[in-house]
Amino acid sequence: MSEPWLIYGLIFLAVAIAVQLVQAAFAGMMRQDRRVAKRFSALDAESLQIGEIDVLRRKPSGGLFSGLVFRLQVVIVQAGASTTLPRLGMIVLGIWLVLLLLPLPWSLPARIMLSGSAAFLLAYGHLALKRARRIARFGEQLPDIIDVIVRSLRAGHPLPVSLSLVAREMPEPAGPEFAGVVDEITYGRDVAGALEQLERRIGYPELRFLVASITIAQQTGGNLAEILSRLSRMLRERFRLKRKVLALSAEGRFSGYALTSLPLILFGLIHLVSAGYYAEFWASPSRSTILAIAGVLLVTGNVVIYKMVHFKV
Repeated sequence: MSEPWLIYGLIFLAVAIAVQLVQAAFAGMMRQDRRVAKRFSALDAESLQIGEIDVLRRKPSGGLFSGLVFRLQVVIVQAGASTTLPRLGMIVLGIWLVLLLLPLPWSLPARIMLSGSAAFLLAYGHLALKRARRIARFGEQLPDIIDVIVRSLRAGHPLPVSLSLVAREMPEPAGPEFAGVVDEITYGRDVAGALEQLERRIGYPELRFLVASITIAQQTGGNLAEILSRLSRMLRERFRLKRKVLALSAEGRFSGYALTSLPLILFGLIHLVSAGYYAEFWASPSRSTILAIAGVLLVTGNVVIYKMVHFKV
């Protein structure tokens, strides 16, 4: 009697494994197709985001609102996000409505103000985090980018061909961004102007070394391959020194995290264990002054620790 159930169980197990394998293979093919489509769209001349480039060429006309709008547009471009300002506004509005519906113990005007501020900070924080990660990835790729250009120049290729080789060989974000540079050069823009526009789109400070080296070499002549080779070695030494500094300052950063989070964690734990422990404090008229002093001291301590463990290399 047990043999049919054993056969059915083996059949079920075989079918389940086959379905999982087919699903994994299909998902891998879809990911590969998406990567290929993304690279082709980056290399396609018609997909060059001229609107984003024009945004970086324009300067804010003046005023707080126009400056804020320009800053948001720059962050969106440097983050590599496909969103636009109207779409970002709709996202902020949606988050604001969701936060507004939460049962918070405040008056309606305070809830409106706090929910709107929190919605904007959440959307902007997401873009800023995405921008920082993208800039960090580009910074890790920059020495390899320079090495590809150097090898291409030493092989006898002209500079535009070397840049197109970077666009084909390097992964995101360097590949699509250099594809945009190659497209601009193809349509008549000079190499220096296209690279300066690349620096604005990326926002990575060390990229200006590459732009300045190529611009000066085109104006005055010289062995560009040798200049870029020394620049690559210098950037690698800087990265090595930065990582060493991060390792040496890890204890200080952890101390800052611990000293910042410890009061909040203790407050939450005590409130959970004994809800009435702070009842006398909340009823005291001097609670606002005490909280303000504690907040100022906490911020001051964080600033001091930040200055101790963060410095330019």
